[in-house]
Amino acid sequence: MGRGIRRWSLLLILLLALGLRLRGITNPLLDDQAWRQADTASMATHMLGRLTDLPNVFFPLLNYDGVIPQRVELEFPFLPYLLAWTWTFFGWADIWGRLWSVVLSMLTIAGIYTLGRDLFTVRVGLFAAAIYALMPISIYYGRVVMPEPMAQTWSIWALVSIYKWRSTQEESGSWKAGLLMAGAILAKLPQLMLFPVALLLGFWPLKPKLVKPLIRYVVIVLILPMVYYLWVHYYSTPSSQFVSGILAGNMAESSNLDWKFLSDNIRQGLTDSILILAGGGMCRLLFFHTTAFTKARRQLEFLVSPVRMAVLAWVGVSALYVGIVCIRIPFDYYLVPILPLISLLSAYALDGIKDLRGRVLILVLIVVFNWDSYTYLSSKYDWDVDYIIQARWIKDNTPESSILVLSDSPPMTFYYANRVGFRLTTVQDYKISIRRLQQFSADYLIRLPHTQQNETFWRKIQESYSEIGPGIFYLKK
Repeated sequence: MGRGIRRWSLLLILLLALGLRLRGITNPLLDDQAWRQADTASMATHMLGRLTDLPNVFFPLLNYDGVIPQRVELEFPFLPYLLAWTWTFFGWADIWGRLWSVVLSMLTIAGIYTLGRDLFTVRVGLFAAAIYALMPISIYYGRVVMPEPMAQTWSIWALVSIYKWRSTQEESGSWKAGLLMAGAILAKLPQLMLFPVALLLGFWPLKPKLVKPLIRYVVIVLILPMVYYLWVHYYSTPSSQFVSGILAGNMAESSNLDWKFLSDNIRQGLTDSILILAGGGMCRLLFFHTTAFTKARRQLEFLVSPVRMAVLAWVGVSALYVGIVCIRIPFDYYLVPILPLISLLSAYALDGIKDLRGRVLILVLIVVFNWDSYTYLSSKYDWDVDYIIQARWIKDNTPESSILVLSDSPPMTFYYANRVGFRLTTVQDYKISIRRLQQFSADYLIRLPHTQQNETFWRKIQESYSEIGPGIFYLKK
């Protein structure tokens, strides 16, 4: 395949991916996963005016649960920091966060092409980029204001970098590869599962001359995430330790296993056809690729090659990740870290088909046969304007120092109203909610859209407090 054809093919894939990810680009951060998106943007608002206050600017702050912004244990705020600088120069708008995520998605797709090309062939790189661009879950989470787009970009280029270093073995290259992998782990802790993959790509089989670079690489990769996560863990309250809370709560609780939910997420987000293709790529990697090698020595070289070992390890850790993490956490975005592997394996299966028309036909059939998986995305772009109406009323008609109590857990109102406060949890006994409300030193109670508090609770609230705005009750008598 000529260089010009490769470039045009990659450009077409990127343009297709761009068009798919521009859907809903002007949506407020109220579509699917609004909670996490609003949290990410909220962190950026607290960075404004102190962007050079290092390192304190990197400690995530959220508007709940307290009378001042609270320190929280979350991933390193790469995207919030980038977003805060953008707002500083161009003004506040939600679209900036989405645009940055789309740009990061384009970089990820380019990285998948590069990794597929370097590990296998140019065709594998192009097919992998196209498959990643077309997967429904990749489309939606390629334009959200969340850590996922940033983590994917760091991760894929970290693997590209360590494999390139294998050829040059320059000291600066190992530093670059190590920092990229450290950035991936900082951006999203589950990316740690790629660390053994990177070790195999860069250092397998281990030879004496590679020991020193290996030690340097391991130290670079692990030291920064360890320092950061210990920092935010130590200086945040137990109720705000979200990263370790997931590990201690969801991971340790074996009763939360929901295979049907996981199955639905996988089938809708990845599609059955791509999963079948990925299985074909796995079989080819295990059993059939060596038929291309006519000499026994070259067969043996492939069997122990760093590429084959790394991909097999990648499959293994991904299976563990899905079976341990994704089965316990009912959010489809936890599947995002495995998308590059699925793309590469699927592309590797397509590469085994020698006829170009056959490969193109399969890609077309993937889209046609899985159209339902694309239409299911439509509901993810829906959002409720009542959140905006309430938040604007609060922002325009209450003092900036006002303390809010939200009727339910979703915190998006804090972000759009630019206020702080508390949240009620939903319980069956309304008296418990009333007592909790009275414990808060707050000014206003906000009846959120789709509240889960029961009607008895709201009847008591209406009897006790004045409704001064759309679902807004004044708590001071």
